[in-house]
Amino acid sequence: MKKLLEALLLDYREYLLLVFFCLLSLAMFVNQDTPALRVLRASGLEIFATVERGLGLITRYVGLASENDELHRRNTELLAELSLLRNAQAENQELKSLLDYKRRSEYPLKLAQIVDRTFSAERNLFTINLGANDSIEVNMPVLTDDGLVGRVVLVSPNYAIVQPIINRDFKVGVVSEKTRVLGLLTWIPKEQLASMEHVLLSNPVEVGERVFTAHFSSFAAPYIEVGKIVAVDKSEAQLFYKIRVVPSVNFGKLEQVFVMMRPTDKEFEAIRRRYRELQ
Repeated sequence: MKKLLEALLLDYREYLLLVFFCLLSLAMFVNQDTPALRVLRASGLEIFATVERGLGLITRYVGLASENDELHRRNTELLAELSLLRNAQAENQELKSLLDYKRRSEYPLKLAQIVDRTFSAERNLFTINLGANDSIEVNMPVLTDDGLVGRVVLVSPNYAIVQPIINRDFKVGVVSEKTRVLGLLTWIPKEQLASMEHVLLSNPVEVGERVFTAHFSSFAAPYIEVGKIVAVDKSEAQLFYKIRVVPSVNFGKLEQVFVMMRPTDKEFEAIRRRYRELQ
């Protein structure tokens, strides 16, 4: 054991002497109180305090940055939740309006979801998630609580294609609310408005009148709102008015519709087809 201690002292004598003299110097530095040492201690304390303040600022900055990131994340989550709540509220209000309308309807209505849209300048089409298995037939009217959307033109077992008002091939007989003038409604793609045609100049028509489906419509029940007259052009050189109608349905926001379960008058359709064949 003694030899081991002697070997350690011999091998590490330089390090031991360094530690001894450092401790001795520190003891002398602490015990003495000369002006030079006081200045040195004050400077050391000031440097230490400055470094400590800097480290504290860095620590606080890192902590604030982390807190800011957490607040930003939480704010994003709250905004997303708010958006979902607003959408749910809007959908709930839309469903409530549709169900209220369904209760007032003379004919049975089936609620359908629009699952696809085909947009073009002239021939817009919708696909709904009801078909022949749901008793949907060609020429059944499609509508919302705001008014007429269009009619069913093609049916598969589980889906149906709807031709809306905003399709240039769509036509429906209409009547003005106040003046009771009859006409045929068609879509004008270039103007993005509907036209009420075949209205003689001898009949009074007013801007602001609402337009409804007429009793002679080949597919729609009478008195379904279609739109509102926004322009009436009367030219002496013409036989008919130039009447423009804005649809009552906002097709840009359309998501759900009703199919009116009003069977087509097959005898009426048959005689119409026979007449067209004779032309």
